[in-house]
This record gives sequence, structure tokens and C-alpha cells, in this order.
Amino acid sequence: MSKFKTFRLGAICVVIALSFQTTLSHAQPRGIHISWNGPKAETSTTMGITWLNDNTDNGVVQYGLNAGNLNRSITATEAYSTGVKTYISKATLQGLKPATFYFYKVGSEKNGWSAVYKFKTAPIEGDKSKILIGLWSDTQNNGGNLNFEQTDTIIRQFGKNTYDFTIHTGDIVENGSVAKSWRDYFNTAQPVNASAPFMAVPGNHDVVNDTASRIFQQPFPIFYELMNLPGSQLNYSYNYGNAHFIAINSGYAQGAEKVGKVLFAENSDEYRWLEADLKSARSNKNIKWVIMYSHYPLFVFGVSHIQTWQNHLQPLVDKYKVDLYIAGHRHVYERHKAIRGTQVFEQPDMHVYDKPQGTVYVDNGSFGGSLQGPGGWDVPDVLFTPRQKIYTYSTMSIEGNTIEYKVFDKQGNPVDHFKLIKE
Repeated sequence: MSKFKTFRLGAICVVIALSFQTTLSHAQPRGIHISWNGPKAETSTTMGITWLNDNTDNGVVQYGLNAGNLNRSITATEAYSTGVKTYISKATLQGLKPATFYFYKVGSEKNGWSAVYKFKTAPIEGDKSKILIGLWSDTQNNGGNLNFEQTDTIIRQFGKNTYDFTIHTGDIVENGSVAKSWRDYFNTAQPVNASAPFMAVPGNHDVVNDTASRIFQQPFPIFYELMNLPGSQLNYSYNYGNAHFIAINSGYAQGAEKVGKVLFAENSDEYRWLEADLKSARSNKNIKWVIMYSHYPLFVFGVSHIQTWQNHLQPLVDKYKVDLYIAGHRHVYERHKAIRGTQVFEQPDMHVYDKPQGTVYVDNGSFGGSLQGPGGWDVPDVLFTPRQKIYTYSTMSIEGNTIEYKVFDKQGNPVDHFKLIKE
């Protein structure tokens, strides 16, 4: 009888211990993502860190130059999100050294700590050293990707590289009003986002589509709670090495065109901001490359092409000689010849843009969202697009006067590549 009691007591202890461990694990920080933020993104000396936690804990970031000696700390701001139904913590590390690896973990003694992650700050402005950028788009959890299972599979390949940062061209989730989708996305993407700054723009699925709403084409409130991006978090820019990047919100251009509300109309606030930013970038002697990105493309095959959106943006893109324009929206990969105005420039080598006289346009495909039919290879300005439905991700390296762009399928097999070379 006493042996039975002892066994029962031991079993109860085990159950309690396992239950405690499960609760603690669930309470630990998750959905960790880093980015640059603030009125002006100081990519060489700052880093923003965001994470989710079930319990309030006044969490901190412990960080340092050595994974075994996280000798600095900063307390995060914490707010409970009624939309996401969890606590969201944010902290910004400042006074960092350029081109330096930092190690960090987030959490508290009360609720537990994350793993130790590392990131690298940008070099000083104008530096020509090689950098590597990860490119993804349309991770939305729709048919075939309801629990981000396709996105998770692609991340296993995508995450094998060590990126200086990543660019996401929108439709992060299928419905921007659904909190669970955002939680699931950031949990799925944490292996990449915790180490490479996540510099995203919203897609039409991330913003309000109701044309009568006062916040039509703006993201749902959840977006602002979870993101930690520069400026308005919708339209912003930043320098990295000798390149200038401009991220813009294309809203719901397809629906907006029907009611005369397509963004970036001439003389609008955002149009004036963009022109001033482009003018400043082109007058900066440290900047060789100007790269823009949005969700809706300016050039794309089929119904994804919104003529008014192209009409609003292309004059500025042409005037300030933007080198590369990256977009998403259509769930395929599609690359165009260099274009300026109505002129399409031919090239002897389909994989090399040697001192192009126009802008190169790339539509970045699908990183999980349901695939759309191929097509467009017979369009005069399209240089390459696959002839089958495939998920894709891309990498872009910039070194001095050369950009090298590579595209892969979800198994990591090469799909396309090209170089963009300046004098």
C-alpha cells in the first residue's frame, strides 16, 4: 500500500513538473523579429527588437559582442494587445558599432529566455563591401498554406543563408484583421526574422479593402502593434552600404483604381515625400544604387497590372533613374527587360544588364500563397518567367558596382539569375 502511495506521489510530481515546463515554454518569448525603426533608420548604429509573450514580465534584451557574455541590457516597453491577445514588447538598441556582430536574447527570469541570436549592423554609408539580402513575398496563409506549412518548408531553404537583412514585398498574411494569422506568421518566420532585419511593406491582404472606410488602404491596427519599422511604417527609406532602399505602400491599388483613390497621385503628400527622398538619394555621393519596392508591381503580366499605379510611379522612377524595382502580388516570378518611359531596351545576354539605360523590374513570386498560372513569356518586355507553377524565393547580393540576383524554388534549385552592372 505504501509503495503504491509512493508511486502515485512520484507520478503526480512528474505531471506537475511537466505541466510547469509546458506552461513556462508557452510563456517564453516568441515571434521574435528585428528591424530598423525610428524617424530615420540608423542602420549602422541601432537595431529594433520585437517579441510576443503570453504573460506580462517587463522583459529585457541582454546583448553583447560575445554569445557567452551578454553584458549589456535594456528594458523593453510592453503593451497588451487586445487584437493579438498577447503582450508585445519592443526595444531599440542604440550606440552600436558599424559592421559589427551582436548577440542577444530576450525575456526575463520570471517567464524564461529566448535562445541567443545574432545580427550584424550595417557598414558605414558608402561602404562597397558585399552584402546579402533575402527577398520574399506573398507568404499569405490561403489555400494550400493555411497554417503556413508551405512557408515553413521554404524557410528551411531560405534560412540556410546568413542575410544582412530581408525585404518582404507584402501580403504577409491572408487577412490582416485576423490576429492568429499574424501570430502564426511571426512564429513560423522567427528563424529568419530574429537574425535578419525584417523590412516589409504591406500588401493588399494586409490593409483595409473597404473603400468607404476612413482608413481605406491603411493596415489594420494589428500591423502597427506588431511592426517596428521606420517613419510611418508604410513609406520609409534607409541606406545600407552604397545602396538606398525605398519602401512604399501600394495599398489596394486594384480596388482603389475603381474609385479614383490609387495612392501616390501627383502632388499628394506621399508623392512629394517620395520625390524629395529620391532627389536626396541621387544627390548623395555615397549612394551608387537606388532600389524601390512595393507590393503592387509597375509592370506585370495579366490582371495584376494596374495602369493608374504605373502612371503615378513611373515618372518619378524614370526621372531619378531608379536602378531596380522589386514587387510581389502576382504569385509567380517574372523579370523584365530594362524600361524607361515606353522604351524597352534589348540586351545581348539575358542574364546581364550591363549599364542599363532603364529600370529593371522584378516581380518576386510566391513564398507560400496559392500559386497562380504561369504566363507572360510572350510579352515583349518580359525577359524571363517560369513555364510552370512554382514557389520561389530570391537572394540579392550587392558589391561595389554589381548587383547579383538569384532565384530558387522551394527545394533550393536554381530558377533564374541575373547581374546588374554599373560603370
